[in-house]
Amino acid sequence: MIKVEHLAKRYGNLQVLKDVNVVINKGDVISVIGPSGTGKSTFLHILNHLERQDGGNIYFEGESIDAPDYDITAMRRKMGMVFQDFNIFEHYSILDNVMLGPVKLLHMPPTEAKEKAMK
Repeated sequence: MIKVEHLAKRYGNLQVLKDVNVVINKGDVISVIGPSGTGKSTFLHILNHLERQDGGNIYFEGESIDAPDYDITAMRRKMGMVFQDFNIFEHYSILDNVMLGPVKLLHMPPTEAKEKAMK
């Protein structure tokens, strides 16, 4: 499902990720752990195309996410990510915040999204 080959990322002179290789199969549950500053968040940001890598390749369901015509939005609909620091829309209720993604991104009917959010 996700294949990472020789992933690299630098910030100036600081090498954050160097030659990272991993295969994550459908159904795998993984954790990315390590001390602060070792590139965990950077790795996840790159997988979700929130940052660009300096080297290496990433494949999602067999397709390169770096291809010019790759549909990042479609990929993000299938790949979840929980941020360390998250913000909710303060002008929305908690229920509205939970419903927002399924309704806007997945085009789920609001009644169905509300039912799932309540669960």
